[in-house]
Amino acid sequence: MRVCRWLLIVVSGMILQACGGGSGGGSTTMDPVAMVQDDVGEIVIALTDAEGDFTTYGIDVTSVVLRKANGTVVETLPLRTRVDFAELTEVTEFLTVATVPVGVYESVSLGLDFTDAEVIVQDDFGVEQRTTLVDESGDPLGALTVRLQLTSSDRIRIAVGIPAAFSLDFDLDASNEIDHTTAPPTVTVMPFLLATPELEADRAHRLRGVLDTVDEETSSVTLKVRPFRHRTGDFGRFRFFTDDETLYEIDGAGFEGAAGLMAMAELAENIPVVVGGMVTDGGFVAATVLAGTSVPWTQYDVVSGVVVARTDGALTVRGAVIEYTDGIVARRAEMTVLVGEGTNVTALGLDNDLLTQNSISVGQRIVAFGELTDDLSLNASESHVRMQISGLTAEVVAETPLAVDLIYLNGRRPAVYDFSGTGVSPDDDADPSFYQIDTSTLPLSSIDSGDLVRVRGHVNEFGAAPEDFLALTVIDVARDMRGAGFAAVWETATADPLLSIDPASIELDLEMARAVLKVLGVPLEATNPLESLKLVAPDGGRGVYAVRVRGSDQIHLFLSFADLVEEVIAQLDTGSRLKRVGASGRYNRTTEELISGRAGFEFIAPDS
Repeated sequence: MRVCRWLLIVVSGMILQACGGGSGGGSTTMDPVAMVQDDVGEIVIALTDAEGDFTTYGIDVTSVVLRKANGTVVETLPLRTRVDFAELTEVTEFLTVATVPVGVYESVSLGLDFTDAEVIVQDDFGVEQRTTLVDESGDPLGALTVRLQLTSSDRIRIAVGIPAAFSLDFDLDASNEIDHTTAPPTVTVMPFLLATPELEADRAHRLRGVLDTVDEETSSVTLKVRPFRHRTGDFGRFRFFTDDETLYEIDGAGFEGAAGLMAMAELAENIPVVVGGMVTDGGFVAATVLAGTSVPWTQYDVVSGVVVARTDGALTVRGAVIEYTDGIVARRAEMTVLVGEGTNVTALGLDNDLLTQNSISVGQRIVAFGELTDDLSLNASESHVRMQISGLTAEVVAETPLAVDLIYLNGRRPAVYDFSGTGVSPDDDADPSFYQIDTSTLPLSSIDSGDLVRVRGHVNEFGAAPEDFLALTVIDVARDMRGAGFAAVWETATADPLLSIDPASIELDLEMARAVLKVLGVPLEATNPLESLKLVAPDGGRGVYAVRVRGSDQIHLFLSFADLVEEVIAQLDTGSRLKRVGASGRYNRTTEELISGRAGFEFIAPDS
């Protein structure tokens, strides 16, 4: 149970896929550190994202503004913040804890600046390509604002002593269209924002900041929030809780439970901390905590990425993010990381005494601490490398023992990996078309040949395959609440897009649309081109749904599928034409229905 719980979170970039649906959370789960005043309250704002086709989607978030019905506006973001939304497809990050005047706020606006955006996609061979960003008219993108109008029952209510919470979801899949026929690829950006006036209790969360206080009596720690890669700024204070199962890495050493909290209490104020955990009714409970030199902003240069090849002690790392000691962040397509007998290798939840430099193999995600010898090499032979949870998406080709045909390994096509040296002999090197997975005692009764699965764990030791991968979780399509994504665009907006509609379902006629349905990020070729698709309400009918009329700066939010249906009918009755739809949820392969916990519809007004 301890290992299963830990698998819900691994901080610093790789967080396991969690189920969706917009449920749970609420303001009672929040525990920021507030000063109670008569006329102000606190709100916790978090950023998240739905899965898309990007390896990097770095843009600047310039503002998060709350607006009352009387026109009063409150800015909640103290500093412009660089966000790579591609990092948020499996985790929600706390952005700010803001003190705002009491009252009811009816809308929230997100300021985005694409001027210096860094957006990278990969082709079918895994080659990463930078893109050109344009708006719907084909013009270059700059700064823009997306405004989300809340329904009367789900507005943000700020009260004294009762912290509120809000999660903003910049849906990459619904907000972007990629044209791979141009060189470089062109991405047409049509920002679509979803939000929930609560924090999702079934989704992994990440908290970053510097240490304020440790309270061993209540098993809690308070941080001065520093979201993403900020090292300064006042983003508020937030308290998280620990328990006997919380895993720690502090200054490169591992701890668990009370021993880790005791070690935290000995740290000086303002030591950097990164926390991964889940929102519960009792607060934000940490599953993992990194602190001190285990956080990439101390005395080391740091390179994080995926090992795509290894020759002796030289690791080739693809999609490298470099964090210099002075706080500057850069990206390189490829870096070399040197390891040796003096490298301290760690992994949260594993026995670090058993880990050596040979534990790092091809396909493993890593964070390497060391010294940059030049612009493309990092020497970690006398410092530290932390292995992070790796993930793969694949089709099952054998059930017992489990073997799969790789589609993605850590979000990258298998063609980018050189598996030479991974096996006990050259004949045993990992084969991406028959990638063998040690599932140990995991129950696999629901897994059949031909299924798409998502597996989390660690790559086996270099030179030790088979097995190629040591699984900690295996997620089947049928159990993944965010496993499927759907997008449809009509070249000519249509006034007659529906085959049927009722309070619990919307069946779309896709004969004249460009449409794609992806399961675990993989297009379902058997059903493409899609001629129709039925979106079905989840159990309870609650989710996150939005409707936008092109030309308006507002997106209208609904947390009920039935309310979405009413709005879709109303738009069509007034003569609006449907232009595009994006949705995600769980795909039922038997009924060919998408059980949708999240969806967005964009219309064109009759006079446009």
